[in-house]
Amino acid sequence: MPVDSGGHWACRLLHPRSVAIVGASARAGSLAAQALANLRDFGYGGRILPVNAKYGELDGLLCYPSLDAAPGPVDLALILVPAAAVPGAIDDCVRAGVGTAVVFSSGFGELGAEGLEVQRLMAEAARAGGVRLLGPNCQGLIYRPAGLVATFSEAAQAGLGDSSGIAYVGQSGAIGGSFLGLARERGIGLTAWASSGNQADLGVADLAAGFLEEDEIRVVAMYLEAIPPGAQWRQLTARARQLGKNLVVLRSGRSDAGRRAAASHTGAMIGPDTAFELVSAEHGVIGVTDVDQLLDTVVELAARKPVRGPGVTVVTSSGGAGGIAADWLDGAGLQTGELAAETRREIAKFIPAYGSTSNPVDVTAQLFAQDDDSVFHVCRTILDDPGTDVLMMIMTNVTGARAARVARQLVAAAESSPKPLGVAWLADGNQITEATKILREHHVPLHDSIGRKAHVWARLYRAHTARSPVRPAPLTGVVPGTGVLTEAAGAPLLDALGVPRPEGVLVTSAEEAAEAAARLGGRVVLKAQSPAITHKSEVGGVRVGVTDAASAYREMVDAVHAARPDAVLDGILVQRMVPPGIELLVGVEGAADGYPPVVTVGFGGVTAEVYQDVVTALAPLSSPDARELLTRLRGAPLLRGYRGRPGADVDAVAAAVSALSRYAAGLGDRLAELEINPLIAHPNGVSAADLVLRFTD
Repeated sequence: MPVDSGGHWACRLLHPRSVAIVGASARAGSLAAQALANLRDFGYGGRILPVNAKYGELDGLLCYPSLDAAPGPVDLALILVPAAAVPGAIDDCVRAGVGTAVVFSSGFGELGAEGLEVQRLMAEAARAGGVRLLGPNCQGLIYRPAGLVATFSEAAQAGLGDSSGIAYVGQSGAIGGSFLGLARERGIGLTAWASSGNQADLGVADLAAGFLEEDEIRVVAMYLEAIPPGAQWRQLTARARQLGKNLVVLRSGRSDAGRRAAASHTGAMIGPDTAFELVSAEHGVIGVTDVDQLLDTVVELAARKPVRGPGVTVVTSSGGAGGIAADWLDGAGLQTGELAAETRREIAKFIPAYGSTSNPVDVTAQLFAQDDDSVFHVCRTILDDPGTDVLMMIMTNVTGARAARVARQLVAAAESSPKPLGVAWLADGNQITEATKILREHHVPLHDSIGRKAHVWARLYRAHTARSPVRPAPLTGVVPGTGVLTEAAGAPLLDALGVPRPEGVLVTSAEEAAEAAARLGGRVVLKAQSPAITHKSEVGGVRVGVTDAASAYREMVDAVHAARPDAVLDGILVQRMVPPGIELLVGVEGAADGYPPVVTVGFGGVTAEVYQDVVTALAPLSSPDARELLTRLRGAPLLRGYRGRPGADVDAVAAAVSALSRYAAGLGDRLAELEINPLIAHPNGVSAADLVLRFTD
């Protein structure tokens, strides 16, 4: 599904000159009746065309027996007929030249293979006839600038609030309806809203792309049950960054249980998670893990004040709350720095002597009891401090009329500064009703949790500071090979890439093993070589420090044949022993589904799966970026040297990682996987002590 942002379908979907309701009904409480009522009640100004042969008139509107009979052009058709009648309705849309069709009906892909096939044929017929399809099994869409409320969702019936520039699109209509209502409760009236359902044609990413091109929309919140194809996601996220707009993404199916639930819900298949996450992070996409976080994030973004730095100044009447905030902020990767001396002198004029001007700033309860503008002046002074990027106000036992007075001062301070000011109010919501209303009306972000406040700012800061690396050119022209390459067969590749390896000889007899060992220094390593065996140590296929190579050869052949009688041995690789060092692993998963290859670096050897100290990045990587990747390992201090132990040649490690990543990028989806485990890092240089290389060809 290519991104068709701002294309003809998006214009006809979001700005329809006419809307036909196929399956219109006079039955009170029916979905079709509610869809018609929503169009009229929310001020849609285009032509509304009810279609149902049973009626001549509906709610004062002429009702047409078929789409063919309705006056054209029809930009948007809302289809609310039983599943069995939907394919025929799509055929009618094609004949009538309808631009887009929203299929509300369920009973397709979510029911299994048979329904999925009907859904596929229906979508193919629509596309072949020039009709773009939203759904089936969806709840429609809302676009406020066009007065379009084309949904039967009950969430819309309670009102939509003031338009905020925030859009929502997701596969689940139920999640979408909840988000619409919860956002309104928190003072955020959505500008656009859409439910994509089974995504037979238009999906979440398509709709998000269309929303991004609308001037009235600056934030798109997304709920995904399936990862979009890589080319589409990369284009969408890059476009959002180019436009200076935010994507906020909640995705289910991140765990095995979640994937099963998603599949049973919409037939969705979860794709390459790591590549998706890395592409998202590079383009500043804000990832969240539940609906609360999605709401928290859009509430912050509605204030239109980016978090440009990590410095948070905490103001509170409770020393305990200040300490809790400092812990949360530090854990989230933010900082509570020291205020400038001038700032501290100024706010000391308003704070009792038993308070504190250090960050966290303890203004004491007395500040909030004063009937003056002290709260405003303290906040305004702190916002002017050069070390303050964000101000967190933590309110505790401030309620009633006093809370409302403080809220007005907080609004005034927030509106006087380009920096974010947010409030964590720890009180019974029933006692701060007016204060809550004041803050939400003026888009001063309010939370009832210090931790949630800290983490939403951390997400915004990471997104604001995200940078796409300057990537080196992929390596091309290196013969890729086919199937699985053993370490011996892959040796020429490592040589071509400039990745050092131990000298070795592939032998096929005990006598050859003894001769090779003598030439390589006497004490050697033996490794079984078979495309069918990737974990040699598990089948007795590795011997280290061998002095009797002939006997070791015979024993290894017997052990491997006993463990894997089906495996054909190419021979035994006899290698020169390399000096000890720090064992790392370098792995690359090949490009898949339009996503780039993913590079994984970590501490390796036989315990790699136990410690799982790994970091990932997208290929290709430059040597400086590979070096930076290494610094993110938990065990990175070991690479620099630790307690008298020598460090590693990090430059050599980075050069090897970069070369392998460029090779993988050059192969694209022809590479399935590449792994060196271990890559032994010495004080001077590296040695690739093993290699697994598998191609998709």
